[in-house]
Amino acid sequence: MAFFFLSLGLVGCFRRYALGKGLMDVPNARSSHQLPTPRGGGMVFVGLWLVTVLLTWASGELSSNAALFLLPGGILVAGIGYGDDLYDLSPLWRALVHLIAAVIAVYFLWAREANPDWEIFSWQGLGVLSALVAIVWSINLFNFMDGTDGLAAMEACFVFSAGGGWLWQAGAYGYAYLAWVLVAVVAGFLVWNWPPARIFMGDGGSSFLGFLIAAFALAGHICWDIPVLLWMMVYGVFWFDATVTLLRRILAGERWYSAHRSHAYQRLHQAGWSHRKVLLAISGVNTGLVAAALWASANRETLPWVFLATLMFLGVAYVGVERLCPMYPKE
Repeated sequence: MAFFFLSLGLVGCFRRYALGKGLMDVPNARSSHQLPTPRGGGMVFVGLWLVTVLLTWASGELSSNAALFLLPGGILVAGIGYGDDLYDLSPLWRALVHLIAAVIAVYFLWAREANPDWEIFSWQGLGVLSALVAIVWSINLFNFMDGTDGLAAMEACFVFSAGGGWLWQAGAYGYAYLAWVLVAVVAGFLVWNWPPARIFMGDGGSSFLGFLIAAFALAGHICWDIPVLLWMMVYGVFWFDATVTLLRRILAGERWYSAHRSHAYQRLHQAGWSHRKVLLAISGVNTGLVAAALWASANRETLPWVFLATLMFLGVAYVGVERLCPMYPKE
């Protein structure tokens, strides 16, 4: 509870700082908001969480390997994201830093423990490469999906609440504690980000959360045998929307790396749904996804089938949005 109120107060202080410094998100043709709004507030929960990791490490509740797995990548991703909030950095620089962060994380989680003679075209090598892709994609997709009030913060609270429970059950108490601390500090931010948002988290906060979701999911799978599919289920709205939309834009010959308003959640807003209605609808979907994931976790033999049912449900929901507001309207 203390983390929640500390975050709540510090976000308010940061908002006043952002207003004074002119750190504003000014609406443009791709925006879903209409008024200039302070941004960069995610750096509050980033800072609080990183300090908590350091203190947990210093107290001996977190191993050095775990701290080095989480800290350098998190700092790099949040730093380059906040730099982009301030100075509008080149996508190439951001991509490079994201890749470096992923390499560091995978090294301390996995490759350092592996045979140094591993080959890329072995199962082990393919696993490492898949982990790198997963981390970099999660960083970016979370940033893509941070486009309406409260959505990204709400998603993080769902994912890390459930993930913390699985980590605790597996005996990963340090990781579980850090997951729940993140829920508390993000919830403090969410109070300010609730529709109508009074501050945005910015690229620094959204990229940081995307990095941590992939990092915790991989750590849970490799170290404690928590299936990645469980994390994918509770993270389903974000990765499904972002991935399907990206593939459709590539197939349509668009500049897939450019900013746009084609995601399903953005099209719901374009169809006349308010930020609050979009947030509540996706919160309802997430509640169902978490319930399904908890069932699958307790009945592991059903996991592949529950995951398949989840994919079908997300596909039907996506088609429903498509009918309401097509990505490519017919002339």
